[in-house]
Amino acid sequence: MIFFAPIRWLPLFRGSLTLGTLRHAPGTVAKLHHSIAGRIFLYSLIFLAACQIFCQEASSQEIPYTGEESPKTTVLSSKDFPEIESPKFISPRSAKSDQESEHINLNNRIWNQYQKDLQLQNKIRNIDEKRSRNMEKPQNLFYTYIVKSDPEKYLDTFNGLYARFQTGKGSFATINRISSPQAVKPGQRLIFPVSQGMYIPKKADSALEILLQKEYASQITDGTRIFEIDGTEFYFIPGATFSQTQTAFFHDTGMQLPLSKKVVTSQFGYRTSPITGKWKFHAGIDLAAPVGTEVYACKSGSVKSVAYSEIYGNYIIILHGKNTTSLYAHLSKTLVKPGQTVKTGQTIGLVGTTGASTGPHLHFEVRENGTPSDPGKKIRNF
Repeated sequence: MIFFAPIRWLPLFRGSLTLGTLRHAPGTVAKLHHSIAGRIFLYSLIFLAACQIFCQEASSQEIPYTGEESPKTTVLSSKDFPEIESPKFISPRSAKSDQESEHINLNNRIWNQYQKDLQLQNKIRNIDEKRSRNMEKPQNLFYTYIVKSDPEKYLDTFNGLYARFQTGKGSFATINRISSPQAVKPGQRLIFPVSQGMYIPKKADSALEILLQKEYASQITDGTRIFEIDGTEFYFIPGATFSQTQTAFFHDTGMQLPLSKKVVTSQFGYRTSPITGKWKFHAGIDLAAPVGTEVYACKSGSVKSVAYSEIYGNYIIILHGKNTTSLYAHLSKTLVKPGQTVKTGQTIGLVGTTGASTGPHLHFEVRENGTPSDPGKKIRNF
């Protein structure tokens, strides 16, 4: 009977077990202390209570972010994303064979799931985190689609695609690193995110991305979620969209004359060099103007470099999009700095005759993937 004595005292210790429970039951403790079994039971309670207190204190401490590894990073491969072949419902009755009908049904299921995931994500985004915990979550975060060979026929233009896929311009452009609407090309595999917001690359590769990094810098913190897709890391800013400035920058596709007047003294292509007298390729055009005449950015972009060379004299290179640059040479003065974002028509320097020059003029170049292009064919109303 001695070993069953503690059982009589168990109801006294129901609920949360703490040392305070024992302190407020002195009579019970005295009774337990009279038997060996009672002592064992009493000391066991004290030990368990101490363990509980220790565990509570340990669990209440937050693990600080050390900065040694990225927080909330999700590593993904676009090859694993479901591919939508047609962003519309197709009736299986139009199939010529059972195999084709099965293929249509599969594509319809993927397209329908994409639309369902969008709706689920929108519901989750519009309510608080506690209420969303028990809600159904999207099956996939990203989908892919390959642009058709005839974009106009299938409405596979930038505007057509973001409208049909019910996604925001900012989400669609940033996750695919599209710097302008014209950058969407046939055969291109595009990603369509279910979670709407801005996907800002850690490493900017275009003037638009440089602009976005600057404007969203204050919103990127240690707790910002990061998606790593095919090796590229994106900061995700949920709910963010293109501002008016960013939209204008994105749609600014044409180039304007970098001077107020067009006086061409040397065209693009091979010519006899006025410096050496030899037959030589001229990578740009020369525009005559008095020293001190304002030079404008031909298009919105980011200043890639401001430097001096024996050939170009004082010169500026501006990055437009991912692979296009413009160069302004022989300047008497430069008015911008590397990394600075500029808009179309903004004054960036003054005409001069520095470097290998025979008189005041602006040498103007446009390069695509490093290859010189005829600026006259790029400038509006040239």
